Amino acid sequence: MIPNNKKRKNRYFHYQKEILNTISEPASYINKYYKYVFVNSAFNDLYKKQTEEVIGKTFADLWGAENFEKKLQPGLDKCLNGEDVFLQYEGEIPSGEFKIMEMNFYPHKNRNGRIDGIISTAKDVTEHKKAEKALRESEARLKELNATKDKLFSIIGHDLKGPLNNILGFSELIENGYDKYSCDEIRRYNKIIYQLSFSVSILLENLLTWSRAQRQKLTLTPHNIALNFTVEKCFGLLHQNALQKEIRLKNKISPDTVIYADDEMITTVIRNLVSNAIKFTHRGGVITVSAKNEGEMVVVEVRDNGIGIEKERIPNLFNPDENHTNLGTEGEKGTGLGLIICRDFVEKNAGQIWVESEPGEGTAFYFSVPPEQAQ
Repeated sequence: MIPNNKKRKNRYFHYQKEILNTISEPASYINKYYKYVFVNSAFNDLYKKQTEEVIGKTFADLWGAENFEKKLQPGLDKCLNGEDVFLQYEGEIPSGEFKIMEMNFYPHKNRNGRIDGIISTAKDVTEHKKAEKALRESEARLKELNATKDKLFSIIGHDLKGPLNNILGFSELIENGYDKYSCDEIRRYNKIIYQLSFSVSILLENLLTWSRAQRQKLTLTPHNIALNFTVEKCFGLLHQNALQKEIRLKNKISPDTVIYADDEMITTVIRNLVSNAIKFTHRGGVITVSAKNEGEMVVVEVRDNGIGIEKERIPNLFNPDENHTNLGTEGEKGTGLGLIICRDFVEKNAGQIWVESEPGEGTAFYFSVPPEQAQ
């Protein structure tokens, strides 16, 4: 009787092996000591291991002790306790390649109904998961583009049209009543026209910059930049605007401070942040630009003593979906597009941007950029 039982057991195991060999996915039988007893040909192909290299080896031998203990053993132990187990494994496989695998462990029972091992099957889903990730990123990018497109139409329909109509209106007043108005009245109207024109100029510059960025027409060309000079250049562009509000612009950056970034993009970032600070700083205020080394980055600070920002608004300042700008201290209008451009350009230059603010005390915008690189 015993030989017949053994013969039947061997025949049963032979049939199991034949069935597993017909499966196109890696399959194996592991005993309760985590040792491989059988692997199918698909296992050999995917993991690039011959059967004789595997049989008698443990999971830890093939998959590595750390991967086994942290990622695989918990599932194997559940299976040996009677559970069907499904898990997703990310990491190095026995061939040495990085893969994402969907693995199934099924309890194997002997003739007495006791669990004596595990039938394991696996599926390589690496490319599928990469495609899913790419699709999610694409959807997120499309959502952001749609939000920014809606913002763009809003800007063109309201924020651009309004100032232009006002410029035309005040110009018409001067043209038609030139002989009637005093020099002081003409100067006052001219000041309004200048402020509106400057606002429209900044807005158009941001719109054009944003458009080029969205169409991938902006090429990142990093090189070593003397940051002090870049700030002085921005102050020159904004000097008249600051003068109108009697705001002092202070450049506290050392002439020796050099960063590695795209000059045009960083100029746009600093110009937008300083322009923003002028808008929200009271007449007679101070705006200071400084920089310091922090770890492996240079952190630039644009600080004002203006009206500040409410804490609940800070998380959405760089978000085109939620960004809503307030009027400046003298009624200046804005769109929030400048801050969105700042975020994009800083991130393109391997940095980050953030803000700290207290209502009534002022605001500090910070952004990080890489330091000088050896040429």
